[in-house]
Amino acid sequence: MLSLNQTQNKKAIAYYRHSAEDKQENSVLIQREHAQKFAAQYQIEIIHEEADEGKSGLLSNRPGFEKLFSEWILKSDAPQFDYVLVYDVSRWGRFQDQDEAAYYEFRCKQQGKKVVYVSRGFPKEEQKLISHLQTSIERYMAAEYSRQLSDKVFHGCVKVSEQGYSAGGTPCYGMARLLLDESKKPVGILKKGEHKAIDNQRVTFTPMNDETTKTVQDIFELLVKKWFRPNEIAEVLNHKNIPSAKGGKWDSGKVFKILTNETYTGTRIYNKTWGRLKQKKQNNPRNEWVIKPDAFPPVVDQEIFKEAQEHLYWIMPSKWKKGIHLINTIAKFFHQEIIGLLIKKGLSEDETALAIKKFPISFSINFYRDSTPHWCFIIPEEMRNFDFVLGISLVLDQRDPIDKFFMIPTKDFNPCNFLVFAENDNSYSGYKLESQQVQDKMVALCENFS
Repeated sequence: MLSLNQTQNKKAIAYYRHSAEDKQENSVLIQREHAQKFAAQYQIEIIHEEADEGKSGLLSNRPGFEKLFSEWILKSDAPQFDYVLVYDVSRWGRFQDQDEAAYYEFRCKQQGKKVVYVSRGFPKEEQKLISHLQTSIERYMAAEYSRQLSDKVFHGCVKVSEQGYSAGGTPCYGMARLLLDESKKPVGILKKGEHKAIDNQRVTFTPMNDETTKTVQDIFELLVKKWFRPNEIAEVLNHKNIPSAKGGKWDSGKVFKILTNETYTGTRIYNKTWGRLKQKKQNNPRNEWVIKPDAFPPVVDQEIFKEAQEHLYWIMPSKWKKGIHLINTIAKFFHQEIIGLLIKKGLSEDETALAIKKFPISFSINFYRDSTPHWCFIIPEEMRNFDFVLGISLVLDQRDPIDKFFMIPTKDFNPCNFLVFAENDNSYSGYKLESQQVQDKMVALCENFS
């Protein structure tokens, strides 16, 4: 530990941080008292203070933290000082990457400034190794605190969402947040910035039942009944001088966002995206969403919404192009599997290359009509030389897009070489394969090649 003589006439900058999740004992005022007491004990003069009030320590882009570096640590003509006083490691930051916390401390060291955690004081010379180890452990604990808190909040939001209530966020265009009392009876509409005052109250969504709700219904009707494209719908709304959600003009993107928002069917959806702990936001696959149907009154009927999704698939190039790309990607995977089977059967490379072009396999992106899954498989004329075709159903926007497998008799395809069937058709159960049957069926189809 440094002696008083070693610290006399030394100067320091103090940095304090307090965020909403921290308890009172970590307030800026209390941190300042500790820093001043420590400075007085070692006769260190605090020449400046920086503070971040109500700021998370997950990232470095805090105003006080940035100013500490830009105007003091890294600024060549800043007044001379020796130490950066911080109450403890967690006040420096709860960085999820512990190397990031060390990086900012190293930048101070490069400029001849030592970061001192006043709750621990100056380490003794013979305990420097232990002190470094303790700092590493405390960095991990600081990060882990935020991770655990984030997990608790997330699981709480999941529980609330599973019950059909809102776990935060703003209502979509045409809808409002409705406050429910402890008995889950309506209290009133919450305005922007208003929140529930009691923990066991709940918030749900409800149609505004005004011109905005009517606009949403008109948007769906223009698509489903008149086959208007999103850009054409935007033109209709702008011609009527109907403002968009943020008051500006409508465009195809804003219309498309409404047409694909399942919330309008009265369905509560949570966890569509992942972006906790200030990490980059990313979309979650649908099988990870928390979905609660019939959670609140719908703006549009479920059947109309599903019909709208089918219409969008056919009129939006981005949709069917995405489907074509997915089919090509999955087809390459299955072709490699089939090539392996054909080589095992003894075919040469040339024979295998020819066989793979003729192999009876077809792909379909599933679509909904009248809320029922449908499939459309297409085959070239030469596939009629086989008795059966392996049909593979794919689903867009999921981490595992392979959905179902079918063994379809070629005689069931119509003269134009396509076949459409639905989940409620009698033929569906006859076509459908279980996953464990697929390998054997592929092997059997390979018997057609010699």
